[in-house]
Amino acid sequence: MYLYHLFGRHESTEAIRRVMKNGLHSKTTSMFLGCGGGGGLFPGLIHRIQKGNVDKYLDFEQAVEAKFSPYNFKKYVYFPAFTKRIYVFDKEITTDLFTYIEDEYMREFEGKGIIEPGFPSKEELMQKYWKSKVHIDDYLDNKPYQNPEVLVFESIPASLLESSLN
Repeated sequence: MYLYHLFGRHESTEAIRRVMKNGLHSKTTSMFLGCGGGGGLFPGLIHRIQKGNVDKYLDFEQAVEAKFSPYNFKKYVYFPAFTKRIYVFDKEITTDLFTYIEDEYMREFEGKGIIEPGFPSKEELMQKYWKSKVHIDDYLDNKPYQNPEVLVFESIPASLLESSLN
């Protein structure tokens, strides 16, 4: 099985060449996918929710986001699922968490937020996000999320990468 890291149409092919030379990690990710997923949106909050009861490698600020398919993207790198440090989260919760970032933006520039009464708090959403964590093997057995967020908690060496540019 391969995982895919997608590059948007406005990203240069040079970005992919750098990844192919230096490997894929938090400093070489695409602007389209980036790193961290939902856990990277509010690092202080995820650290509080994890309560230190996790392996040190579960660092969202270093995690690389991937997809199960390249969809219709023309620019991507792909690699085998080579490590046990791959987890899947419910991307729908990430979308809800991102609403808080949009709300801050709207308050700053429009003077009015977009969060309606009754919308779950950041803490509630982050707790749901953390509870949605499923190891990739378990995810593939029953696919509990329609919109999976795949995070690789390890750098991907250049020697394992293939590119759509070839």
